[in-house]
Amino acid sequence: MTNTNGHAWQKAQLRPRDGTLVFDQENGIERALKDGFFYVQQPPDMEMTAGDHFARSFYLPTTPGGDDDPYHGFALWTAEQLGPHQGYFRRQADQTEQFFLESTWWDTVYPKELAQQAANMRDFALAILRGVLNYLDLPPELWDQATGRALTRQGTHTLTFNHFRPEVKSRGLNIHKDSGWVTVLRSIEPGLEVESNGEWRPIDPEPGEFIVNFGCAMEILTRNTATPVAAVAHRVVEQRKARPDQHDRFSYALFVDSSLDETVVPGLFRYEPGTGLELEAKFDTFLNDILHNTYQQHTTGLY
Repeated sequence: MTNTNGHAWQKAQLRPRDGTLVFDQENGIERALKDGFFYVQQPPDMEMTAGDHFARSFYLPTTPGGDDDPYHGFALWTAEQLGPHQGYFRRQADQTEQFFLESTWWDTVYPKELAQQAANMRDFALAILRGVLNYLDLPPELWDQATGRALTRQGTHTLTFNHFRPEVKSRGLNIHKDSGWVTVLRSIEPGLEVESNGEWRPIDPEPGEFIVNFGCAMEILTRNTATPVAAVAHRVVEQRKARPDQHDRFSYALFVDSSLDETVVPGLFRYEPGTGLELEAKFDTFLNDILHNTYQQHTTGLY
């Protein structure tokens, strides 16, 4: 796809029979690693209805004593019940209100259809991660340890929803980089921008395609290799309604991060060719810093 500034973004599809990530252009993977993201074709059998419904409804209140929509009322789930960085958040510096939930809670908190979609998106995201790793200068026997055991489902897999409130006069979502390995983003409306060569460029949605972002963990891991991966800085611009009946913008994403349990993995690694994996940072400290800086008025979530 070519954006409004004439820059061609990369597109790929995951071949189900062998898990190969195939790009439309011959040098597509090399360009995607430099861009920090690419489009990937959504699996034809992946149903998105539950996620789209939840994204448009999670922040709405339930009707006391009524037979209400089971996708309403999720503002009542907070970090106090679920743990750090989980549950509902109403941002002050951004237009977003958000809902974060790790995979250990999906079957308990989400409606059944959404829990199944979340699991499908996680499996697809892990397949994408394996497909990318096939192109990198990293020995396969190190993949699971290097990615914080994410590949064997011991990592942190979070489904996050964003509702943008046009009545709030603020930025849509602050400049930041994702923390982890890959993010599979469902976005169907304009507003997302990435930083490319010192300029902010729009990433317009493509029907039937996800956007895959690389995160800081991938950037750090591959920094000194022959195939370095860029973590893309991105933001959402302020959202405004062109007409009263226009739907509010929403998006949601499956984040693949390392395990936060130091008995599973000690932290975040970088790979040194000829030497192996070297510990770079504690993952929970690294994650906390990025998240804190993302949601403040005068900071950015960059590493």
